[in-house]
Amino acid sequence: MGSSEKMKRITYMDPVLFKAAAEGDIDPFEKYQTCLDQLLTPDENTILHVYLGNQSREPELTDFVVIILEMCPPLLFQANKKGEIPLHLAAAYGHSNVVKVLIDRAKALPTDSESGVTEAKKMLRMTNEEQDTALHEAARHRRSHVVEILTEEDPEFPYSANVHGETPLYIAASIITRWREERGKVVDGILGNCISVDYGGPNGRTTLHAASASGDHETARKLLEKEKKLTQTTDDNGWSPLHHAACYDWSPRIVQVLLENDASAAYLAETEKRRTALHIAAIQGHVNAMKEIVSRCPACCELVDNRGWNALHYAVASKDRVAFVQCLKIPELARLGTKKDDKGNTPFHLIAALAHQQKQWQRVLLNDSYGYSGRETICGLNKRELSVDDIYEGNFAEIQKEILESLEDVGNGPLGSQLKVLNEQNDKRNKEFEEALSKARESHLVVAALIATVTFAAAFTLPGGYKSDQGPNEGTAILAKKAAFIIFVISDAMSMVLSIFAVFIHFLISLIQGLEWVKREVIDEDTTITLFLAATLLTMIAMGTMIITFITGTYAVLEPFLGIAITICLIGLSFFFLVCLVFRFIYKDLIDEDATRILFGVATLLTMIGMGMMIIAFIMSIYAVLESSWGLPSVLVLLV
Repeated sequence: MGSSEKMKRITYMDPVLFKAAAEGDIDPFEKYQTCLDQLLTPDENTILHVYLGNQSREPELTDFVVIILEMCPPLLFQANKKGEIPLHLAAAYGHSNVVKVLIDRAKALPTDSESGVTEAKKMLRMTNEEQDTALHEAARHRRSHVVEILTEEDPEFPYSANVHGETPLYIAASIITRWREERGKVVDGILGNCISVDYGGPNGRTTLHAASASGDHETARKLLEKEKKLTQTTDDNGWSPLHHAACYDWSPRIVQVLLENDASAAYLAETEKRRTALHIAAIQGHVNAMKEIVSRCPACCELVDNRGWNALHYAVASKDRVAFVQCLKIPELARLGTKKDDKGNTPFHLIAALAHQQKQWQRVLLNDSYGYSGRETICGLNKRELSVDDIYEGNFAEIQKEILESLEDVGNGPLGSQLKVLNEQNDKRNKEFEEALSKARESHLVVAALIATVTFAAAFTLPGGYKSDQGPNEGTAILAKKAAFIIFVISDAMSMVLSIFAVFIHFLISLIQGLEWVKREVIDEDTTITLFLAATLLTMIAMGTMIITFITGTYAVLEPFLGIAITICLIGLSFFFLVCLVFRFIYKDLIDEDATRILFGVATLLTMIGMGMMIIAFIMSIYAVLESSWGLPSVLVLLV
């Protein structure tokens, strides 16, 4: 049928019919029973495509789909412009009930006598314009229930790669870590039900490459149980799964799983530059991955790339001083500090040139604790007869430039394009982060200054007033001997000191930024972030102690009216309860593990303060009741 003839047969849905299809309203379509397959959208979506694409959740009833297919059976296999049949959309949106209905309708059709393949299996194997089957779509959208149904219906089919080289299993293993649980179910469904599994992926990669890159050690373990040789498979760039795990380093567990299965994977080197996974981890500054590789395969430290660079050379090339110093604490890596490359340069020769560009590296050369002391003789001269001190202190600009260029060159190849993109993204993120940090610091400074002002004023407007009687106690606080008043004074002092210290830290950060110490690399950027986090924590603790100041001050004044005093205490202490609720709300949506640990620590600290104050409030209440009834000595004996 020609395209012009086909266009004549198409009847585009008017808004009424489109809305009816989206809502699953069958009535408007009664008069179109003979031409339902001709009611299309501009993308040639049928009534079923529209219905399935507009369901925000899985429909409990499948009556609309059943009735439409009874009225027009050809809609079961009718594809839109993208080659998608209704099964593709039902799988992508996770409508498992509809998937079952579509498969049952296909099963009711007669089997092809020539191929012997049932219509249901034909439908399951149908691909869209990108060669995606319904299983590809279900895996991509993490629809584990649909994956289970599809693989049980056709376990013999291998479900090969689409036009991008992705198999369903590869797609499932590539899902981001936030959806780890659902990813595991999808992987289990494919590995558990499919008889013939295709582990392939794009650019020569395998599913194990994808699991390694995403840091999913559970999926990696399942894959290796099925196919142990996957650790030795390299992609088009010569990278093994261990290379990818070392590059991304989501978790040391993935490196551990790969090496437990095959320690020899640490010896695999890439095609062009001959870099091992240890080199890749080093240039990325992933010390934990390096520790794991070295502990499992110490001999791999001896491997060098095509220029004779070892892992410690690459640790310098990462330009991460902290990571390099941590590497020196690993005995196997520390011994590489005196090993020379093809030009006779040790890692410390590289540092000598790098110290001119990044001042913080001077600490490695000048600080004895970093392990350079006494190495001038041990490191020796390079092939140009230059020592480490010659490069660092001498006038060898051309040689320094050459070494710095070599540090940049290690990023070429498969890692280079990625590093270039990542560096551009990091520069943009760093700029945005600095602006956000500056704004946040301004607001935090206002809060800290406000707390300091309030608590300073509270110290000279004591609850209960002062004694006016002439004598040695004139001008002293009337409530000075009460327990609540003592806690009031202590917590007020804590709030003032903590908030003023936070103000001082913000002032110090402003000084560091004003003198451009970070840009001039006099001080690490991480230092300012650490200072900011410290100031934030101090301010939050000051808030908590300020609440305590309010509670105890109010209690000291209202102690004769115990009911009101306790009520005020409970209202004040609700602050800590509300803070914990807020932290819990944020905590459940956190992805970053470091942020999770920090937030959990802060929440725990504030919870402990709140619980401590509740105990103190309870003791003060008992104290007030017993003091009035039994007298002070009896109370002290009881409390002891």
